[in-house]
Amino acid sequence: MEWVQLYEEIQNKLMNNLQSINFRNNYDYWIFDLDNTIYDFNLGLFRRISQRMTIYIKDFFNLNHADALNLQKNMYKKYGLTLRGLIIEKKLNPEPFLEFVHDVDFDDLKKDHELKRLLSKINGQKYIYTNASFKHAKNILTSMGIFEEFEIIFDIKDSNYIAKPDHNSYIMMKEKLGLNDKNINKSIFFEDTAKNLKPASELGMSTVWIENDFNREEANLLKEYINFTGSDIKSILSNMLDY
Repeated sequence: MEWVQLYEEIQNKLMNNLQSINFRNNYDYWIFDLDNTIYDFNLGLFRRISQRMTIYIKDFFNLNHADALNLQKNMYKKYGLTLRGLIIEKKLNPEPFLEFVHDVDFDDLKKDHELKRLLSKINGQKYIYTNASFKHAKNILTSMGIFEEFEIIFDIKDSNYIAKPDHNSYIMMKEKLGLNDKNINKSIFFEDTAKNLKPASELGMSTVWIENDFNREEANLLKEYINFTGSDIKSILSNMLDY
């Protein structure tokens, strides 16, 4: 019932705000998460990446599957990013790890002409802000035919392997993207992981949550930090830009 109530509350907020906001003129900086935001959460692409993380940890540390999975989950819970924990606690070299885990099949990612059309209607700067690598982001965006739509990709290396939702990651992102206290209110951030919206909101950014059942309970707890929401990136952008 709480999830339904959250959905209705935020949908009402979205529809009410849409009647009074000119998104194209009100926002100069459009910042998008990558995995499960730019593409459909239901594709399961990130699940494949997670599975490859488990395989890498299992083989590198000579663990059985259960112990490797536990280590992976514990590092994620403690540091917000499995890789960050492995770097700090296990002195892991991040480059081979990133190369291996992002070596996944993108065949189910097709050219998305509708998303490209919507992105092209944005007047402001468009950025990707991801806990993944630049190479992974480029592969995803190229497969979808939208790589050229984005001016900057801020990746995990840019943040010195400090991941969202760590506040320090957002400070480094702000600096690279040219955001400051005077223009931060002209930025809008799209993200599927609800906890990653809280630091952005606290910095003064507008926030958009991409709905998914995995994060729905978390979104309920953090609803004060969510300004807008929708089922997928294309429907959200269409509501914002097609008028």
